[in-house]
Amino acid sequence: MLEAGKRRVIFLHSWYTHPESRSKCRGFFLRNFFLKFFIGKTLDGMRMSEEYLESTEHLDYTCIQPAHLLHGPVTDQKFKINDTESCVPDAAQAINRADVARYMLDVLDDETSFRKVRAIGVGEP
Repeated sequence: MLEAGKRRVIFLHSWYTHPESRSKCRGFFLRNFFLKFFIGKTLDGMRMSEEYLESTEHLDYTCIQPAHLLHGPVTDQKFKINDTESCVPDAAQAINRADVARYMLDVLDDETSFRKVRAIGVGEP
């Protein structure tokens, strides 16, 4: 990216990359088995890459952390965002992929989203 003179990059991660946010996960099975035994190491790897990005100076990154991805169509629902933890407690635990793509396009040139790790969600829990 340095050689090409580009700075802007957007990554797609997941809710619960911060280990302390996993306790806020709704649902006993999801919190105690799925996050812990099935995707915990993947989430840990995502968190390591976020920490690396936070230490860089040469990238204008945004790590977008959506909830569980669904195959539904794009909607006009308002996004709920959280820049301090890797989940949005007052949002639904699922979001349409098309809405995630809509959000990615919305923040592409939005300088307030630069150098952020941002959880997104829509709807009510």
